[in-house]
Amino acid sequence: MIGPSEGEVPEWPHKPAPPEPVRLLPEWPLLSRGLALGATATVILTAAVVALRLGPLTGFSVAPALTLAAGLFAWAATVHLTGGEKFDDHRWV
Repeated sequence: MIGPSEGEVPEWPHKPAPPEPVRLLPEWPLLSRGLALGATATVILTAAVVALRLGPLTGFSVAPALTLAAGLFAWAATVHLTGGEKFDDHRWV
């Protein structure tokens, strides 16, 4: 049988890692990338607004794609500025 049987708690393969220190700002590489991604999102969103002001043909064809790209860049910036992704959802990590 692979894995523990029902009701049985497996042993931990190692001791849990100590908790990470709480930081007000993320490390410099994450902070710099997050600020750059946020600035890029702002520039792309500004380009979408300019495209809308150029006319309906340009605005309705280009602005949705630019707005989507700005949203994705803003999402990535948020992930970087909040400390990055932590893959700790498994009990043995």
